[in-house]
Amino acid sequence: MSPTVGDKLSFCFGVLGPVQVLRSGVEVDLGARQQRLILALLLANAGQPVGIGNIVEVLWGERPPASAVNVVHRYVGTLRRLFEPALPARSSGRWLLGDAAGYRMQVDPFHLDLSRLRMLAEQARSDASESRWTEAMASFESALALWRGPCGGAAELVANDHLTFDAIDHECAGLAREATALALRLDKARAVLPVLRRMAEHRPLDEALQARLVLAVSADGQQAEAIAHYQNVRRRLADELGVDPGEELREAYQQVLRQENAAPVSPPGGTGTPAPPPGDPAPRLTTVLPAQLPADLAHFTGRDDAQSRTLSLVNGHILTQASMPVLAIDGIPGIGKTSLAIHLAHQLTDAYPDGQLYVDLQGFDPEQSVLHPAQALQGFLNALGVPDADIPVSHHARSGLYRSVLAGRRILVVLDNAHSVEQVRPLLPGSPGCLALVTSRKRLTGLATAHGAHLMTLDVLSVEDARGFLTSRIGSQRTSAESEAVDEVIERCGRLPLALAVVASRALTHPDHKLIEIARELRDAQGSLDGFSTDDIDNDIRAIFSWSYRTLGPPAARMFRLLSLHPGPDIATPAMASLAGVALTEARLLVGELVRTGLLAEHQVGRFWMHDLIRAYAQELVQGHDDELTQVRAFERLTAHYRQSAHEADRLLGPSIMLDPPPAMADVVTVRPGDGIEAGAWLNAERQVLKAVVQRLIEGGDVAAAWRLTVNLHFFNQREGWCHDWAATSRACLQAATSAGDDLGSAFMARSLSGAEMMLGHYESALQHLDRSLELFTALGHSQGQALVYRNLGQVTDLQGRHQEAIGYFERAVQLMAAQGDLVSQVLALGCLADAHTSLGHFEISMDLINRALPIADALQSIHGQGFCHEIMAKCLQAKGDLPAARRIWGKAVGIFRRSEWRMNTVSCLLHLGDTALAMGDPAGAREAWQEALDLTVHLRLPEVTELEDRLSRLEHEPAPVGGGR
Repeated sequence: MSPTVGDKLSFCFGVLGPVQVLRSGVEVDLGARQQRLILALLLANAGQPVGIGNIVEVLWGERPPASAVNVVHRYVGTLRRLFEPALPARSSGRWLLGDAAGYRMQVDPFHLDLSRLRMLAEQARSDASESRWTEAMASFESALALWRGPCGGAAELVANDHLTFDAIDHECAGLAREATALALRLDKARAVLPVLRRMAEHRPLDEALQARLVLAVSADGQQAEAIAHYQNVRRRLADELGVDPGEELREAYQQVLRQENAAPVSPPGGTGTPAPPPGDPAPRLTTVLPAQLPADLAHFTGRDDAQSRTLSLVNGHILTQASMPVLAIDGIPGIGKTSLAIHLAHQLTDAYPDGQLYVDLQGFDPEQSVLHPAQALQGFLNALGVPDADIPVSHHARSGLYRSVLAGRRILVVLDNAHSVEQVRPLLPGSPGCLALVTSRKRLTGLATAHGAHLMTLDVLSVEDARGFLTSRIGSQRTSAESEAVDEVIERCGRLPLALAVVASRALTHPDHKLIEIARELRDAQGSLDGFSTDDIDNDIRAIFSWSYRTLGPPAARMFRLLSLHPGPDIATPAMASLAGVALTEARLLVGELVRTGLLAEHQVGRFWMHDLIRAYAQELVQGHDDELTQVRAFERLTAHYRQSAHEADRLLGPSIMLDPPPAMADVVTVRPGDGIEAGAWLNAERQVLKAVVQRLIEGGDVAAAWRLTVNLHFFNQREGWCHDWAATSRACLQAATSAGDDLGSAFMARSLSGAEMMLGHYESALQHLDRSLELFTALGHSQGQALVYRNLGQVTDLQGRHQEAIGYFERAVQLMAAQGDLVSQVLALGCLADAHTSLGHFEISMDLINRALPIADALQSIHGQGFCHEIMAKCLQAKGDLPAARRIWGKAVGIFRRSEWRMNTVSCLLHLGDTALAMGDPAGAREAWQEALDLTVHLRLPEVTELEDRLSRLEHEPAPVGGGR
């Protein structure tokens, strides 16, 4: 059912700036960031459906939680109830609709600022096309008055750029440029200056917009300000992008200097080609349409998301005609950039009926120098029918003539294998009817900031797409008959299109050669590139990687080779600095050089990734160029970096026991987090790397370094719930320490492994390891270790229901800790002792112990201790039956742990908070607490996940209390 007129009149929606909803003129509180972001995305699509996958991508990027879809549904339900508070649960409502295509907002165009802006812009262009300049200017002014800032306030809501918001921002910028052009013609620059200034402030590197502002400021009689503004923009372009202003901005500056601000401007909306400058004869053009695209692949497969995004981008620009779309595709060598660009271009030929231009810019070809833009322009102008005699010598003049010839045409331009932004810039058309597709091994960020380019980094193919790739080339009969061999080939190729193509070519060349034999050849190559050798130099993987390697300077080449020694899946700059033994500032420069060649990719901010086959190439190089001592020293610096940084992070998290710091080592960069939150973030980012480093240390025989690093990860794993990794690493270190006769290492690792086993619910195994740890610590006279084991023995026996036995262990732990003066550990032990007394109904004793522990935690400013004391206090209050007080303290404990990002303590408190809420007759409060806890743990495969799912399921089917405890 559609909203009634009365409903529609009660709401007004705004997305041209921070997302806004007004009900009868009063602003509605839209709630959490995620809710506002979802609403902004729906409004920005102006009534068109938005798929769940698109919403998930905007909210979480490339790493959504497993429960992402459920979270989206929950936020959508909350938004629906904002518009219709009486809406029954699971009802679709009248405003926010859902169907198979996704969600959409059904809003009257007159009550959405984006729709009104587009209607006014269309009216302005219509008036201008019929020379009704005054009316056109009035419509432009009304349209621009609706703009409050970047679309949806997305810059504050979402961490990465998103196509939908970006396209609308470009649309508004294009509208501002059109309006300014007409204002200058009508000598009404002051009418557009306020919004033009604000928009230019948000888009400081949009040269076309800045050029309009320079002209408008000068036309308003402020020539000195216009000159100063140009100089500021010029400096910013140089500082941030390393480039000079483009032709349009330079020409605007020259006009200001000549005081020619009111120069005639072509009417907005006009489609004719601008007249050539006086004294320049018009170029003689032929009628032959250029069609320069190379042949499309006969069996192109995969890249569905990339194709969908490109078609959506092009369709959006075709509809708005606001600016020329530029899509820059980047990725590592062999990822399939050129194949995708050519395939996309062939799909889009109907949308660009005036022809297609293509050039290989030879950005990384070792046999040929990088193609100068002037040469590419010569070829393009010739293809467009301009004879050599009419082509200027100056490449700036050539670029201007090229844009003039393209004006009013719909032409697709493919700029393949670009080396830099500077090489591409002169080759970009200026007409909004054209499209530019650019490929490069580098991420051409400068194109995005200065020209609004949409950047697309290609990843390796998915397993399914890789299987489809092989099937399309060698036939379904062979791939179906040897499916296991196909899976191994895909894995050995690292899902890199070029590697898969080499294998497919080998299979086709030798049809009697079974795929299982090809898989064995790749396996026998043991991760080297020997399995991918080919007679075709253009498709030889080693040769193609070498084209990038040979462009590196000696220091970057050395860093690239040493990166093959790194054991983890990705690496951060401080680790690379340590590996190479250089300062952090120098490492950043070298990393930038490696990224620009495509040998290294930044898959997350500050974290870099190397494809397995590129790593294999680096391994070949390091063995051939760097002696064994160089490699050993590099790996020692790398492990020292991780050990020292993990020690610093562990110290800030406040573990119960600290080992001495690792010995200092020259030329090693240590990460020193500022607080516990930063420490947890660093450890989470490096989690998989640290696990791999521990394993490599064990394999190399450095058992002490391995278990000491693992000790520094104990508290972090417990706090975050990474129990399976924790158990695997501790078990491997325990076995290695036992084999090496390292009793201290065995004591620490037996205790560490018991912690993981306890959290996984394996209580008998945990007790066995604790008994072994206590025996070793006692024999070594390590009283601090003994105290911690006694506390752990109490925790496990308490979980088993043996509360009186647990009390004995806890009291022994408190005595030892008091004797050692270990106040941090005492707080936790006293809290555990109080919890055991609560289980036996000794509520007064329990509260006395908590009141003894809490002041110590406060004096130490121990966030974990404060939160834990409140957690135990809430348990005691709940057990006594004081549910309102318990609920209040649970909420306080949740707040402490949530703010400090202690995941597992937050989950524990939320679980109990939900129990208390349900016992008080508040199923909605219980659901909210349990769902938040489930969202935090669903990816961890812990017993808590099953508990939470059971509670939520019973709540749906039996809305009655499920009990007050776990």
